[in-house]
Parts: sequence; structure tokens; C-alpha cells
Amino acid sequence: MSPNQMEEISLLRNDIEGQIEILEKRILDDQLTLQSLKLRLKELIIQEKERACYLSSSEILDLIYEHTGKESNMSTIKRWSDQGFLGEAIDEREVFWALKTKQGKKRFLYPKKQVYQFLYDKKWIRPRFDVLDRVKICKPGTPYHEEAAVVVTSRLELDEFLYTLQTENDFLVLQDITESCLSLI
Repeated sequence: MSPNQMEEISLLRNDIEGQIEILEKRILDDQLTLQSLKLRLKELIIQEKERACYLSSSEILDLIYEHTGKESNMSTIKRWSDQGFLGEAIDEREVFWALKTKQGKKRFLYPKKQVYQFLYDKKWIRPRFDVLDRVKICKPGTPYHEEAAVVVTSRLELDEFLYTLQTENDFLVLQDITESCLSLI
């Protein structure tokens, strides 16, 4: 081997070792970034689950409109909040910092359970289905999926309406069926 060839191999080796070192550093940086992103995702998922237990003022107004068809306003929600009817208000940005929120002023959130109970007591919300309504059960993976039934009773449980139904085919009584699993026939 000539001295030029030896020098070229040496340069190649140094280049390769340098590229390996750069790549190892980039891999380490990317692993740290990946770990950080996984932690942020975990916190985001936790906060999304917790956020589902609260309603904002605008969500309360939408809920009232959906159930009654009546328009209400923010000052009504503020008054109910000041009087303590909606439970303890929390600042959305402060508590749910990982979630993307709307721009603007402070957004207060209220515990869904207390809001639903208050609105139900005031007759601002009511079950979608009345006693003796015929409904179809839309609960995949159960033996009564797509079966017709009659509403026997309904009740507010936390933040949703639960129904007791009697199936039309075999007169089986089903309890605690959520409103989201039913549709009117």
C-alpha cells in the first residue's frame, strides 16, 4: 500500500467515526425528545379525561338550548354561578394547561354533575325519551343490540340519563341503559 492510500483510509476512518459520533448524539437527542413528548401526551390524555367532567358556560347554554329550544345568556350562567348553584368554578387555563383552549378572557368550568342536577331540578333539561316511548337499543356487542324496547323509567345519574327498558320480543327488563345507546322508533 502506498502512503497516499494509507492516508486516504485513515481519512475515511476519521470521517466515519465522526459521522457515527454525530449520529449517536442525534439519536440521544431524539430519544430525549421522544421521552418528553410521551410525558406530554400522557398528561394531555389525563387532562382530557378530567376536562370531560366539566362544562363551560357556553356548553351549559348549548345544553339548555338542546333540551328546551330556549336561548339563554352568559349573565344567567354568571348569576347561577355567583349563587353557588353550579358548584365550584375553576379556571380552565390554570387547571387544564396542557389542553388547547380558546383565546380571550378567563373561561370558568363547572362540575358536570352539579350542573346537570341543577338544570334537571329547574326543568331546564329532561330525558330525551318519555315513559312508554318505543326505542331501539344501539349497543353493539350485546345480545339486545338493535332490539326494540319500551321505556319504563328514567333517572338522572351523575351527568347522564339512565333508562330502565322492557324489550318487546321477550319482555326482558334491562336497567341502566344510557341515553346515548337509544334511538326513537
